[in-house]
Amino acid sequence: MKDILKRITYLREEIGRHNDLYYNENNPEISDTEYDLLVKELEHLENENPLFVLKNSPTKKVSGFASSTFSQVKHKVPMLSLDNTYSKEEISKWYDRVVKKLSNDKREFVIEPKIDGLSATLTYVDGVLKVGATRGDGHVGEDITENIKTIKDIPLRLRIENPPTLFEVRGEVYINKTDFENLNKIILENGEQKFANPRNAASGSLRQKNPYVTSLRKLRFFAHSFGEIKGKNFNNQTEFLKFCKECGFCLQDDLKQTSSLDEIFQYIDTMLNKRDLFNYEIDGLVIKVDSFLDQKELGYTNKSPRWAIAFKFPAKQATTKLDKIRVQVGRTGIITPSAILDPVGLAGVTISHATLHNFAEIERLNVNEGDIVLVERAGDVIPKIVKVVRKNSKGFFKAPKKCPSCASDIVKENEEEVAYRCINPDCPAQFRRHLIHFVSRDAMDIEGFGISLIDQLLKEGKIHTISDIYHLTYEDFINLKLFKEKKANNIVQSILSSKSRPLSKLIFALGIRHVGEKTSEIIAERFNNIDTIFNASLEDFKKVPEIGEVLAVSLNNFFKNPSVCRVIDALKVVGVNMVEPNQEKVGSVFNNKIFVLTGELKNYTRENASEIIKSLGGKVLSSLSKKTDFILAGENVGSKLQKAKELNIKVIDEVKFEKLIKGQNAIL
Repeated sequence: MKDILKRITYLREEIGRHNDLYYNENNPEISDTEYDLLVKELEHLENENPLFVLKNSPTKKVSGFASSTFSQVKHKVPMLSLDNTYSKEEISKWYDRVVKKLSNDKREFVIEPKIDGLSATLTYVDGVLKVGATRGDGHVGEDITENIKTIKDIPLRLRIENPPTLFEVRGEVYINKTDFENLNKIILENGEQKFANPRNAASGSLRQKNPYVTSLRKLRFFAHSFGEIKGKNFNNQTEFLKFCKECGFCLQDDLKQTSSLDEIFQYIDTMLNKRDLFNYEIDGLVIKVDSFLDQKELGYTNKSPRWAIAFKFPAKQATTKLDKIRVQVGRTGIITPSAILDPVGLAGVTISHATLHNFAEIERLNVNEGDIVLVERAGDVIPKIVKVVRKNSKGFFKAPKKCPSCASDIVKENEEEVAYRCINPDCPAQFRRHLIHFVSRDAMDIEGFGISLIDQLLKEGKIHTISDIYHLTYEDFINLKLFKEKKANNIVQSILSSKSRPLSKLIFALGIRHVGEKTSEIIAERFNNIDTIFNASLEDFKKVPEIGEVLAVSLNNFFKNPSVCRVIDALKVVGVNMVEPNQEKVGSVFNNKIFVLTGELKNYTRENASEIIKSLGGKVLSSLSKKTDFILAGENVGSKLQKAKELNIKVIDEVKFEKLIKGQNAIL
């Protein structure tokens, strides 16, 4: 049972991490197929072991997040994801379930190509576009209205007479292949990192802070479903799509109506052969029951409709030579191999690298440098080696005995472990990866503190410990490559702002084994401050309901480590926050209060200030109204300050803001 719980805990953390990489970072590490396998394994283990099921398990909710960069929008009708399948056999089983469940003998289906883009919802009031939002986690999305308005496929006003009083249309934002290639050319010319695929390009473009940048990316939109509607009724999906076209929305040309399983299979075969002929990426087909009455009868699971299913196209494959196996050291010391390949075209992209996962996988494949291998771009994301096609070497590539970074011993902690680790806590490669994690957005969120900057600072000998970040000054940055006055000032400002991040973010930033973002929040809420955590025993950690045996041991070992104590003491000296905001004390000040930020803040980035407000129960909007409670004003304010005075809205500066955070309510 301990082994099962250990595996369940690992899968939940891993799925959460991959969700973040996919939805927030636009930088997936595994294919859709591999991700689905992780979810299916977790579903199986939870079904077999119901005592270990949690309400917030990834199997119980839609994948994705609502970023704190934008204001949040709550979906009145949840935006659910679809169940995925990769085989006709699974389609046949789904079809049989639908037929068995429905009382109506006349069954009609609609099949639509599945666009590889970003889900979005558009809300029209009396025919006028009011709100555009991402799916987020299915319940709460990001307000991207101004960016949505730059997409020419999206009408700002519905092109019909007497529109519905409320019409929420949903669809997919995407970029076509030609525009994607042109965009990457421009990005490369500017010396920036190109997008891996059109889906990442669409997601990154739609989340730009500057709508003008979004407007240059030539995004497109296909409508495919709806949320809330008032003043209009539809009998089926076909009627709804026809109405969308009348309103001015673009629909895909290759829509198929059918009533039989054989016709569904025939259409799948047709589209498999046609997929490369589209000027936009499709990664499968969506099959829906046409009748809305039938859909209602079939109902929903926790995160998916029973009346629809997504058929994912099989991965594409190619053969090439494995030139070299590169070994890298992660922040926890894990040694990870990856394959460098002879470049090969695969799914419209040139592939030169592939994942090897770990040395057990290398042994299983019996693969070594010089072999000819079959490469698969599963889910059209990250390529992997499927098998050796021709053996040009002897045996398989073995794990090195010495760390490639510091030459220390590489070992397995025990025979059950798959991973090999460098056991040197002062390994430079580990420290570099730890720095990258510490400053990342979901950790201490030091904006602008990227990998290239970290590498420069390490080369210059400016950073030897984590706390050295907080001793860096304007002079340390101004002489670095590509740094000018504004950029140097911004990074100093960002470092300063990060000191006020909640304790939960610091815990996550420390990079504790088995501890993800959600676990960090649980620990911070339970123990409240860092000193209480350091004084906690193994039994104290075990008493937390969400923390199991493995995680409790990991936490206990970490916080009993003298080197960790030294790190925390050094961070205390430089003024990093060590306390989780107590919502019970200050919640009455911030609870449901609406804030608007204006001007340039000295001690916070706007994202940082917004996050603090939200964490304490407040809301942050971009525009003023009579409902606004506070305007947080920095320097060089614009017209919002004058408007706030006219609306009699209370204006506070950063000093008063900090007093509010500390629960000093006298300013009210």
